[in-house]
Amino acid sequence: MEEESKDLHDECWEMIFDRLHHKRDQESISLVCKRFLSITNSLRVSIKFSDYTPISTISRLMQRFSNLKKIQFCNFRGDLNEAVTLIARSGLDLEELIALSHDQYKRAVWYEELSSNMKNLKVLKYSGGRGDVDLARIADSFPNLEELYIDHEGEYTTTVTDEGVDYMSSKLKRIRKIDLSNRAFITDKSLVSLSKNCPLLEHIKIYQYNKVTVEGISFLVNNSHHLKLFYIYKDLNIDTFGVNGSSNFLANLRSLRLYDVDISDEFLFSIAKARISFTDLAVIDCESYTFTGISRLLLKTSQSLKSLDLGGFMGVKFLTNEHIEYLSCFLQNLTSIKLFNCSNLSDSAFVMITQRCPRLCHFAMTGSSLGTEEYNYDGLMKNRAVKYLNLAFHYDFSLTVLKRLLTIFPEVEKLDLSHCKFVRHDKLNVPDILECSKKLVKLDIGGSHGIIEDLTAKDMELPVLEKLILKYSFRDINDKLLTKLGRVCPRLIHLDLEFCLLVTEKGVKEVVKSCKQLRYLSISSCWNLDISIIAWIVTNRPSLRKLVSSSRIYPDDENQKLFLQQGCLVLKDPNPP
Repeated sequence: MEEESKDLHDECWEMIFDRLHHKRDQESISLVCKRFLSITNSLRVSIKFSDYTPISTISRLMQRFSNLKKIQFCNFRGDLNEAVTLIARSGLDLEELIALSHDQYKRAVWYEELSSNMKNLKVLKYSGGRGDVDLARIADSFPNLEELYIDHEGEYTTTVTDEGVDYMSSKLKRIRKIDLSNRAFITDKSLVSLSKNCPLLEHIKIYQYNKVTVEGISFLVNNSHHLKLFYIYKDLNIDTFGVNGSSNFLANLRSLRLYDVDISDEFLFSIAKARISFTDLAVIDCESYTFTGISRLLLKTSQSLKSLDLGGFMGVKFLTNEHIEYLSCFLQNLTSIKLFNCSNLSDSAFVMITQRCPRLCHFAMTGSSLGTEEYNYDGLMKNRAVKYLNLAFHYDFSLTVLKRLLTIFPEVEKLDLSHCKFVRHDKLNVPDILECSKKLVKLDIGGSHGIIEDLTAKDMELPVLEKLILKYSFRDINDKLLTKLGRVCPRLIHLDLEFCLLVTEKGVKEVVKSCKQLRYLSISSCWNLDISIIAWIVTNRPSLRKLVSSSRIYPDDENQKLFLQQGCLVLKDPNPP
């Protein structure tokens, strides 16, 4: 193979390998010969380190992948200072670094050294445990930053204040996107500083615990002329942004996402009047507006709007099938629509969207009355654009209704049926779903009840499915069903069994034997499993890269190192007892 591969230049092989559908396919190719290993190594531009990745492993991977542009440390439990310092001295030319440590209280000492070696770093997300002190050091160290995200998860961490934001904004003149986190103790003063000092600001988020007011928000939006995304997740009453009827207000705004905001029809009218070319609109758990307001806004944005999210935990009580029929006439350009917990919507609304939105790729209709309406599904056009379908949180659902819905979407690849309750006489049969949706690669039935146990009638191999989520199935998944699912879906690479309480060693071993490409397995909170099965799984499934243990204390550091030597990261059970 080494000789044959010399017929093509490396650049040609790079183009071929770069077009592979899955990155893991490059891993298989890298085993063919040393030349292919070198080429695939050069194509890797991002890597993620989580939890317990040893420093020695990080060092080895830095040497192997010399073209990395993006590195992530998520909930890193090692010495983040040592890890980032290693990266700073690696010779890499990073553009993005996400450095989130499990220990947010430890002082970060890597800022200055990283900045001296990474002149092209544009994106930084870090654990800001020391508030304004860290923010000032970041501003001094990385004057060319364009995106900054601060993570304040620790309950007792020092938060960012107006003083820190004012200093940061005076230094980072190129900043385009900023996320100060929910715990940032900022007021309107911070919004004024950002709008005055950061002329290129495009993206900002306002959270529940930020102490800002409508007046501060109005100042920001009227003085940030490049603003493209505005995210407000805060209990506010907004009637206007104080635009005084100006049609130039927020001319560049493309995404408006409102969560838990009290908005009026007048507010929606003012946005409609401004003729903003929205591509993305979300109105989640908002109150006081009516169909009149939202319909006028959607009518005015119909030519540009691509993504629409409505509803939330409380849904939209006034939204009916008739309203959807009216709206669907001018939502034909949508590629994504999510309707959360709109309980008055049923089959006719579902069908209307599928038939009038031919470009739709992502369709979510959760917590509705789907399946309760007598509806004739015969003669409907296929919607081949939809790749992701979310029908979670439906109760008294039936397999018969579900199969009728799925016939409309022959190309669907991801299906979410989580937290559904199927009726006793027409339970969910997983092979039936897989046979109906032959291109399905991900299926989520976590938390659902009424899953049929006997799969004998459909005991066939359906090799397309790669990701299966069964978590929170409690007593609906047992060894018999798990064994059958492993045989029906032998190409699984991701299997989540968290809180599958009836699963025992027998069922887990059978599915591990059947799924020879498995890379991720969670047996978290599977109370019938002994820790001895962990070593067996790692040894008998060499493809496995991450395993979530059923124990809160195992593995210890010594066993963790042994598992890592076999290529598998084993995590302790994160759930409380």
